[in-house]
Amino acid sequence: MQKSLLRFIVLCAFIFCYSMKAYSQTTLRFADGLPKSFAYFGAMEAFKKDLEDNSKTLKVGLFGGGVLGDQKAIMEATKSGAIDISVIAHQVAQQLVPEYGVFGLPFVWVEYDSWIKFLKGPQSKSLAGLMETHGLKVLVFADGGSLALLNSKRPIQSPADMKGIKLRVMQDPMQIEMIEAMGGTAVPMGTTEVYTAIQQGQIDGNATGPQLLWALKNHEVARHLTFTNHGRSAAVVVMNLKKWNSLKDDEKRSIERASNSFFDADSAYFVSGPNTSNETIVGFMAKAGVVVSQPDVASFRKATAPVITRFKGKVNSEIVNQILAEAGVGK
Repeated sequence: MQKSLLRFIVLCAFIFCYSMKAYSQTTLRFADGLPKSFAYFGAMEAFKKDLEDNSKTLKVGLFGGGVLGDQKAIMEATKSGAIDISVIAHQVAQQLVPEYGVFGLPFVWVEYDSWIKFLKGPQSKSLAGLMETHGLKVLVFADGGSLALLNSKRPIQSPADMKGIKLRVMQDPMQIEMIEAMGGTAVPMGTTEVYTAIQQGQIDGNATGPQLLWALKNHEVARHLTFTNHGRSAAVVVMNLKKWNSLKDDEKRSIERASNSFFDADSAYFVSGPNTSNETIVGFMAKAGVVVSQPDVASFRKATAPVITRFKGKVNSEIVNQILAEAGVGK
């Protein structure tokens, strides 16, 4: 009888300890608004694995593919605390912090290494701090891809070749302004409409990242590609600030470590992914019959310089001025 009672007590103690351990674990809701085939979801998976491997108290629930809404919706939900962490493009984040438009300025970071150095550097940390007044903590800035030109009319090497070419852009004022400065006509349009619009002659092509051009099969109806890198996009991983402040120091360190894993997995998608890297995608297009032209970067940079000047005047930010001075542009 005593042995049975003792076993019962031990069993209850085990169940209690297990329950307390489970209860002490926090599951963070991490959301994304883009298709899972893009860079962000794989990077989110890397974040989850790293965090769960190195934290006894934190778990991650992934909500990718836009199941919780588009990027603007998940940004607002992260502000309110309905979502703990989200990844959004800087074009969306700049609705809260106008200075984030600096990430997409034309021809500031032409070389990939200088872009990555900037994303990891002290100036980006200063930009990150600006988000906290909106109740969000920036965990990391990562690569969101760079822009190319695909059109159905002719090879594009300089602004002179852009005359009369209508290119689809996302609904971002800066991208519209860049295409216009480069000599073309910008047409804001949703991605799903582009293929048919090119086919029917409503537009001549698309100005977006090569990965998206390939995924949308735009190369089937537009056969001239120039990988200009005329603008870049940054991924902004944000966390609800109150949630961040509620964490213990060791939990914060684990999240910071996991954020580095996000950065690395995201970068690999664009640089070394066997089916996703910029070089691979351009190669796929060339094999499919697309003519790939090399841009005269100097002429495009000169044509788009006023875009930088106007942006500087609009945001009137010392941080932006310092970033551009360090990059050697916009003087």
